[in-house]
Amino acid sequence: MKRVVFRGLVSVAFVSMMGACGVAEQDSASNIVNGKSIDNADYPSVVLLYDAKLGAICTGTFINETTVVSAAHCTEGGKVDALGNVTGALSIINVKNLAAGEAELVATSTSMVRNIKWDKAGKNVNKYDLSLITFPAGTAKAVSSLAAATPKVGASFTIVGYGLNQSKNLMDGASAGVKRLGGNVVSSVSQGFIQFTGASTTTTADGTNVSAGAGDSGGPLFVEGKLAGITSGGGPAGSFSNETKSIYIDVNSTDSQTFIKKFLK
Repeated sequence: MKRVVFRGLVSVAFVSMMGACGVAEQDSASNIVNGKSIDNADYPSVVLLYDAKLGAICTGTFINETTVVSAAHCTEGGKVDALGNVTGALSIINVKNLAAGEAELVATSTSMVRNIKWDKAGKNVNKYDLSLITFPAGTAKAVSSLAAATPKVGASFTIVGYGLNQSKNLMDGASAGVKRLGGNVVSSVSQGFIQFTGASTTTTADGTNVSAGAGDSGGPLFVEGKLAGITSGGGPAGSFSNETKSIYIDVNSTDSQTFIKKFLK
């Protein structure tokens, strides 16, 4: 799975960082390539999720005062029942000192549920890759509203995430955990997916022509400030291309809306 991992378990004060998992086409997506580094206080509804069992990070977005929406594969460290309830927990952390690998624990989830259809469809990049993670009241610093409709091809958007800086070695997690954002335009909308292509490696930091990378999994795609998509996966755009295809789940697809309305607290 294309995710960034951290070494060690979360204590009250810190976690330690290590390298990233291998990269594979159509694998779980993660860093915003060519994106801009931003302060953690920017886009406060977007948070860094940590799985202590797997030592992996993802990105998520508060959509009400207690609920974060992310990718189903970000909850894969827990066992799931027939209804989609997931055992275990994810934590929200803030990186305090990237060089020293130190981060503070903000909150630990009280429950998790993922779309059980994701498991049944093979636990890969599929249109059911959504989860809802509940945190204690008072954890959210801000809330993002869901978009009212699926974006159209050519629509401009912003993505936010905590993944690797892809100008660095993809096996080195030293750049993970820094909040980044950037913009691009939708290239296709089909069968529950929002897709676009962007740079495969970081060459500039102007925040344009972005793609998603390792650690951005579960992170948001905002259209006019509203949450329209969730990072699921990606891969090379073509055999001879220097661009990467990013695949997001459309939160307004029939399948996404059925799941969200059923389980959103």
